[in-house]
Amino acid sequence: MLDRYKKKGGFYQLLQLLETSPAAKREQFLSLIAGESPAWEEALRKRILTITRVYSWDGQYLVEIFSRVQPLTLANAMHGNPPEQVEQLLGCLPPISKRKITDLMAESNPTPAEKSTCISRMLSDVRGFISQGIIRLEKIDPELHVPENIEEMLNLNAFAVPTYDYDVAKKDVKPNVVGESDDVNSQEVDFLKRKMNQLVSEVNALKHENSVLKDKLAQIKKIA
Repeated sequence: MLDRYKKKGGFYQLLQLLETSPAAKREQFLSLIAGESPAWEEALRKRILTITRVYSWDGQYLVEIFSRVQPLTLANAMHGNPPEQVEQLLGCLPPISKRKITDLMAESNPTPAEKSTCISRMLSDVRGFISQGIIRLEKIDPELHVPENIEEMLNLNAFAVPTYDYDVAKKDVKPNVVGESDDVNSQEVDFLKRKMNQLVSEVNALKHENSVLKDKLAQIKKIA
């Protein structure tokens, strides 16, 4: 499943697919992704945009969103929410705009499915505002920010060298001869350090090879 999304921009496409999927279907997708790459599943899960998350943002950012979303969409998305929450959220709008939304909420009676559709539409709009730079997640909600090179970061994660707790390693070593404990521990740590350095070198070599292959592919595409 992940292969088609490992290209540049693929993470964002997959994120939008998850956000617009019903909750049960979303969890199915995430389970499949976790089976292929736990790193991708974790990165996606922590960046999924929800309406609850949007509602938690400061009023100065909500006004940018609410003023651009279709009034009926906003009214239906908020329909049935606690009155105190609606009052707090719409407090960022000018009085005339706030009144328009509350009037629409009083007049409309959306079904649960219609409300869900309007919430999805709002989230899609917010993603659009993020793409346009109207909403800057790195300032508003840094945990949701998607780095430009996230696909490369996640793809390289498969070759990441695991950290090793040398202090724990020392505790786990059980000397057989009294007086030789320090030597055994020292040899164990030296071995692990050499192994880690070897793995780091292999990772760097793979990164270089990957970079060369990318350049060759780009040249082939230009010729084609």
